[in-house]
Amino acid sequence: MIKSISIAGLEEGTAFKKPTVELEELSGMISSDHLIWVECVADNIIEDSPKILEKLSIIMDPSLLLSGYVSSYEDRGETLGLMIPFVVPGNNKTLTAPILIFMKKNLIVTIHDDYGGKITRLYTYAPTLFRKLPKEADSWADRQTILLARIIDEICEANFSILRLIVERAEQFEIDIAGSRQVTRDISLELSNVRTSLLTFLNSTWATYDTVHNLKYGDAEMVSDDEVILAKFEVILGRLDRQIQMSENIMQMVATGVNVVQTEVTNKVTILIIWWTVAGTAELVPNTIATVFGLYPNHETVFWPIVTTVVMSAGLATAVAYFYVRKVFGKSLGLERLKKCGRRSAK
Repeated sequence: MIKSISIAGLEEGTAFKKPTVELEELSGMISSDHLIWVECVADNIIEDSPKILEKLSIIMDPSLLLSGYVSSYEDRGETLGLMIPFVVPGNNKTLTAPILIFMKKNLIVTIHDDYGGKITRLYTYAPTLFRKLPKEADSWADRQTILLARIIDEICEANFSILRLIVERAEQFEIDIAGSRQVTRDISLELSNVRTSLLTFLNSTWATYDTVHNLKYGDAEMVSDDEVILAKFEVILGRLDRQIQMSENIMQMVATGVNVVQTEVTNKVTILIIWWTVAGTAELVPNTIATVFGLYPNHETVFWPIVTTVVMSAGLATAVAYFYVRKVFGKSLGLERLKKCGRRSAK
């Protein structure tokens, strides 16, 4: 179902917009002499796009774009089709949603689902944007190329804001696995989700980069040949390149940070095991001595000497085990922490 159709444009040098338009009215509102931007929100892009394109007399199958990997570019001479991904936050993962862009002479059509909120907000300022475009009749390619560049730039900025959410999620993940909540968390699953989100963002940014690169150097008839205007796509490519580098660095930082935290947790578990080893050794020696003394007849008569021997052997075994392990591992084994706990309990 088509949820909403909006129109903005230039008519005789004057900017206008109509927030609500019926599908049947589209064909009568389009003119090859005035720049028109048709902004459509649809529940099902696959089913609703052909209906919109038919009303606008755009001969292009949307499935050609939707069959592409994340993004797509299709130049048919008098019609140019693009698919650019929206990066949206999902349930513990990052997802992508397509936005379809079709361009004819003095006509730009954007079709997306509810995830395209940024484009909807850009439409709110359409009159201000249109007033800055060239108004000469022979400048149709220039003004629609400037508008297309502005739409793509808005999509890229919206996607970049999702990277901040991914970084926050990764930082919170590191804090959680370093704290007490790590016992009840599936660390491998959450780590996989964070890396998957970063890879999704990275793949979508690379795909957008390829599409914008094809748009700049593809020499499409619907795109301006003015080098100054084409330089706007070069600016977008530069931003996308920095986003790619940043996401790759963040991925390395997340992997390194998680490895450090996991190593720290492993060291704590190792220290705990060593302490239990010391305690087991201290228990084993006096227990063996007490068992041997228990085999003697009338051992009750030498009760206190036996107790003294067992206590001394327990202390000696504990000291020998502790200093041996400390010498081998070269660590204090958390003794300072035990001393601090003892001081707190004394207070």
